[in-house]
Amino acid sequence: MLTKIAAACCALPAVPALASTPTPQTAPVAPAAVPGADAAKQDPIVCERVTEIGSRLRAKKICMTKSEWAEQRRGDRSNIERSQVQRGLDPVG
Repeated sequence: MLTKIAAACCALPAVPALASTPTPQTAPVAPAAVPGADAAKQDPIVCERVTEIGSRLRAKKICMTKSEWAEQRRGDRSNIERSQVQRGLDPVG
């Protein structure tokens, strides 16, 4: 019984990574004007409203640059693939 509780507590942080990602509402924010920089080279800031898991009403507004969002999604995808591979390698018990 205690091992099941311990396993559930260890798996709890992985739940958001395994859950299906909600469809974010993106609202691009105009990049700040930097003298001498070309607008196409700047990395725009994108704000997304992400719903909290377990709640239908709560959502957080998260703002990151476009490249940071891409890195976040790559990391999430990597974590999901790693957990799926590990699930296949673990003995049934």
